[in-house]
Amino acid sequence: MKKKIIITVIVLLIVAGAAAGGIYAYKSYQSENLVADVVPVSSVNWGYWGDEMSSSGRVTNDMSQEIYLDNGQIISEIFVEEGQSVSVGDKLIAYDITEAELNLEMKKLELQGIKNNIDAANRELNTLRNTTPIPDTPVVQPEPPAAPDPEPEPDPEPEPPIKEKTNGAYNYISETAKPYSKKDDGSAENPFRFLCNRDAYVLGSYLNYLRENEYTAVFEIREDNKKTGTLISSWTVNGAAMDEVDADSKWSVLDRQEIEPEPDDEPIDEPIEEDPVEDEPEEPEGYTAAELAAKIKEKQKELKDLDLDRREAELDLKTYEDACKEGTVTATINGVVKTVGDPENLPQDGSAFLTVAGSDGLYVTGDISEMMLDQIQVGQQIMANSWESGNSFTATITEISKYPKSGNNYNGGNPNASYYPFTAYIEDTTGLTNGEDVDMSMTVGGASAGEDVICLEKAYIREENGRSYVLVAGEDDRLVKRYVSTGKSVYGQAVIIKEGLTMNDRIAFPYGKTAKEGVKVNDTDSMYN
Repeated sequence: MKKKIIITVIVLLIVAGAAAGGIYAYKSYQSENLVADVVPVSSVNWGYWGDEMSSSGRVTNDMSQEIYLDNGQIISEIFVEEGQSVSVGDKLIAYDITEAELNLEMKKLELQGIKNNIDAANRELNTLRNTTPIPDTPVVQPEPPAAPDPEPEPDPEPEPPIKEKTNGAYNYISETAKPYSKKDDGSAENPFRFLCNRDAYVLGSYLNYLRENEYTAVFEIREDNKKTGTLISSWTVNGAAMDEVDADSKWSVLDRQEIEPEPDDEPIDEPIEEDPVEDEPEEPEGYTAAELAAKIKEKQKELKDLDLDRREAELDLKTYEDACKEGTVTATINGVVKTVGDPENLPQDGSAFLTVAGSDGLYVTGDISEMMLDQIQVGQQIMANSWESGNSFTATITEISKYPKSGNNYNGGNPNASYYPFTAYIEDTTGLTNGEDVDMSMTVGGASAGEDVICLEKAYIREENGRSYVLVAGEDDRLVKRYVSTGKSVYGQAVIIKEGLTMNDRIAFPYGKTAKEGVKVNDTDSMYN
């Protein structure tokens, strides 16, 4: 009897194994015989020729150039004098860029801190979106049995003093703290630098020390509490520009705000309860659906505010970069120097330090959206069309203001964007007279001569763990996954591929049973045959 049972079990195992082997063989055969159609990227490339920038303005022959000094700008040299004739490109004045270079480094740290805060807020938002809400009705706990009278609690042990450092990073900064390097002398060029923990604080006595000696210090929070870690937050304190604070106060490095002292725990005389107080039912941890929605909305608003801070910091950074790169100011018009100020006695009434009055030629002014500011530069040409004659003229941009126009004057553009005035010079003015209105336009952001821009329909691009990828034919004519770097969305249905793909690559549609790595490819002229 036992032999029959054993034989039966063995037979069943053999049959099951054969069936499993058959299924595996069938799947392998089916997978091996799948074929995915691929086409050259060049045949599905939408192409991108740039965005159209348009503006309007009035032609004038009485243009002037006025140079104002920002706070802290120092003139190192003046190249012209009153009454001197100048042409476009002639040197006018030069700045001492030492201060601008320092401001540039500080602005870079500020911008990196904003970007780190955006990354952290995005992670928190993603966590909230993936959180399951708890029920609105609290869970009712059964009544516990009456507890015996509690024994008197022992006096709490005093908390140990906070260590000055943990794993090389400061928990608090006092007069005993030592900066990164002995080369740090507390000057604006070589400020004291300290590596701090996320919960670190600076004592008010140390801030007063910086103030009294007019020292500059930078308190940094970096990933993994390492000097080489990614910068999370940076707080620069210029002692010469701060007021005295309470020596016993504590200032958070992360929030840059004073930490409010906790109130002293004082004993409170409570009436003696004859009956023991029943325990409150435990509230479930988490957020209800309504609370979760409110938290998500709050985090989205925080991200929107941070994005505005980022855009403002990037514009400021560009201003400082221009100041460092363009330490010399040149003439933007042909004309005569009308006024030149005294570097030792700068204007205090808001007037221009130097003025050039135009002498010949025609000029026109327009506005540039901040969205295109990084794509348009001095020296580029723009087309102008006269409203009266319809004739076209070529103008060369000679100046772009560093400051946006005030008010909501966007001339039909994006009301949420700032607009920057620019000046353009028209050399050939045949058929154009002073006072005419013109429309101006130019194409920006497209491909340069001889350059191919890959712009693919969004359906060809998939995402995995926040990264974009496409399926391309490998050297062995089988599909492989390739990650790509994407740019702006255009035409509403396509996206620019910045890196990871060439016109000669062959691409497959990334959906369907054949859309997986290792599948053989078949070259075709179209995905829609």
